[in-house]
Amino acid sequence: MAFWAVALLLGLLALPLAFALLRRLPDAGAGLAIPLGLLFAGYGYFLLRTLSVLPAGRGGDLLTVALLALLGAAVAGRDRRFATTLRRVWPAAVAGAGLFTLCFFAYVAFRSYQPDINGTEQPMDFMYLNTTVNSPDYPPADPWLSGHRASYYYFGYLQAGLLTSASGVPPSTGYNLSLGYTFAAAATAAASVAFALGRWLLGRHGRPWVPAVAALAVVMLLGVGSLAAIWELLAAHGVYTHWAYRLAGLEWLLPCSPGQAADTCYHGVLPRTAAWYPTQFFWWFNDTRVIPRTITEFPFFSFLLGDLHPHVMSIPLALLSLGLSAAVWRGRSPLTLASHRRPATLLALGVVFGALAFQNAWDVLTFTGVLTAAVFVRNLRLLTPGRAVRGTLGYVAALVLVAVVAYAPWYVDFRSQASGFYAYVGEGTQPNPAFLTFGPLWLAAVVGLTWTVRRGDWPNLPDVLLGSLWVPLLPFLGWILLAAVQGNLNDAAAARGLPGWITLAAYGVTLWLLVAAFAVNVRARRSAAPVLGLAAVAVLLLFGAELFYIKDVFSPSAPRLNTVFKLSYQAWILLALAGAALLVGGLRAALRQRTLPAWLAAPAAAVLAAGLVYPVAALPNRTEGFDKDTALDGLAFVARYDPAEFALIRWVEQNTPPDAVVVEASGRVWRRDRNGALTLVDPSVDYTDAARVSSRTGRPTLVGWFFHEIQWRGDTTPNRAEYQHRQELLDSVYTSGDPAAVLSVLRTAGARYVILGRVERQRYPADALPPFDAFLDTVFTSGDLHVYALPVYRVVRTS
Repeated sequence: MAFWAVALLLGLLALPLAFALLRRLPDAGAGLAIPLGLLFAGYGYFLLRTLSVLPAGRGGDLLTVALLALLGAAVAGRDRRFATTLRRVWPAAVAGAGLFTLCFFAYVAFRSYQPDINGTEQPMDFMYLNTTVNSPDYPPADPWLSGHRASYYYFGYLQAGLLTSASGVPPSTGYNLSLGYTFAAAATAAASVAFALGRWLLGRHGRPWVPAVAALAVVMLLGVGSLAAIWELLAAHGVYTHWAYRLAGLEWLLPCSPGQAADTCYHGVLPRTAAWYPTQFFWWFNDTRVIPRTITEFPFFSFLLGDLHPHVMSIPLALLSLGLSAAVWRGRSPLTLASHRRPATLLALGVVFGALAFQNAWDVLTFTGVLTAAVFVRNLRLLTPGRAVRGTLGYVAALVLVAVVAYAPWYVDFRSQASGFYAYVGEGTQPNPAFLTFGPLWLAAVVGLTWTVRRGDWPNLPDVLLGSLWVPLLPFLGWILLAAVQGNLNDAAAARGLPGWITLAAYGVTLWLLVAAFAVNVRARRSAAPVLGLAAVAVLLLFGAELFYIKDVFSPSAPRLNTVFKLSYQAWILLALAGAALLVGGLRAALRQRTLPAWLAAPAAAVLAAGLVYPVAALPNRTEGFDKDTALDGLAFVARYDPAEFALIRWVEQNTPPDAVVVEASGRVWRRDRNGALTLVDPSVDYTDAARVSSRTGRPTLVGWFFHEIQWRGDTTPNRAEYQHRQELLDSVYTSGDPAAVLSVLRTAGARYVILGRVERQRYPADALPPFDAFLDTVFTSGDLHVYALPVYRVVRTS
């Protein structure tokens, strides 16, 4: 309850800020106040901790909340329209708080059936949450690389840590509650922005339909999943219509025939289920990998899985930025450099849009681009094209400058893994997996083409279509040029394959038509324009991910893995908002006008409904039919299955300084060969329980997950050499057998504590472990688990 109350309190304190920035929205930003409040509190905490103004610990978090209250009071006191606005929108504010509460506790109830912080990348997420809470200095330390600051976009973890610490819950519980906060804040923010879009789109006579737009946007954003779940459900019950599986591109769900390669069909246990839903372990995970060598994650999957990743925590912030862009769109005066007459407003906008990079660096270009487009079209309504361009550049440049300066302490330590922009020259996405993943939302957006362009617009359509052709054509020509420069244009054209070209053409034509419809509505100054614009940006992201990729550490084996992953996730957010408004508008037009084009909304709605099979079938699978013991502490499974390990973790938390360097297993596995020599038999450490003490306590160790540090800091020869050296130092502590050598390593590494637990005994041969109790102080024992401390020698004057 305390966690939920603090989140709502931050939203309440931020209402004056929301009113000042988002007054043009129908709810004046009341539905966006919760993420806005946490954002400003988090930024204040980060800045003041970095400047050593705030103390570490819960006191600093509570002071930050108090400072937000003072800021809100100051803004309300200077806003002559605050009381009037509050009276106008208080029902919306209450409804937003109610929606947040409902979604928060509903998600927390679900998560209580699967609270374990274990598997996938959850240990990494937990590590970052712990360091934002426990790090004595700011910017926070990287617990998986002692002596270094975090080099990641960790602002989401910082905000989760603020909620966790201010509410007084342990991080292992705060982890799961932070997922609940993100889910609920995303729902509330989506409803607020979609309500505004629907209100403007449908006009005065369509107001009874506007709540349906808001509700549908929440469902599309957080509830719809891959259509592949339909085939998963049928396969689980032995329904094999071979042509349908092949049409969907899901042949791998069909049982293997004799002699058939196992990677092209299902070779597991039959029957696949013992219940009405598929009980095959993690079947729903595969539905986000239907496009080879990519990840096409969507929000429902993210919350089902439970990784507290930046791209998940950034959903409310992305929606907040879209709300600000929508408010900008509705303005009536030009926006230029001179428009920044109020430094406080400029700073507030800089804090919001600067946070996009700090929370999920992939978001900054897309959502700042949406704002830039909104400013430009607003200026174009009032200025000549040349002045509109100059005014937009001046306005946005000032905002970007403030945003960069505001987060300068983070940029100093941040190292991007991106190493170039390239033309994608591999196999293209086939139409069937693309439709299975994005079809429900894509069709909802396409519906807008059937009714937002009116009969009176038809004489101008040829000119508009010709003028809009450059939008899909320019990226395609850029791809041709870049592929030619790379020297593999012919190979790229062949590698894409006919199915890949079909998908690219479908995205390109959809983009072309959406941009044309957008242009028609901008010319006519209709309120459908921003909705169509958001849909066009979403399809542009999908189109662009088919043509280009950002080179990173995954590029050798899966060049566009991250590009498709992050851009399609952004597209999902945009399509959920735009698609909800356009689909409801289409259904309304169908009932009112009874025209054939408008009735195309009906099949689009049916396909969208089919997307709800995924959550209906996946939820009981994830929770084992909701027939499990419940908990909210993410480490309860450790206490239940390994009490000695749990006691060790709690001891480290309660008895060691937050910056104490601990030595634990590197994660690599050593064994003796036939000759008795120690041999490294498994160098893999990522996605294992390596650095588990560091992850669960925030205490730094020499090195954690090797490849993740490479991702965060770059795949360079010096980095690999340093991390391997650190692994060797850790391993030498457990294998050298020389007390003097062990003591030398501990002192060189600045380490105070050595962990000897279950993991260490699994990774190293028992006869290689040195007698730690002979030269170190034993400070904790639980069964055969021990914590040793480096002796402290003091010179004592005796006379």
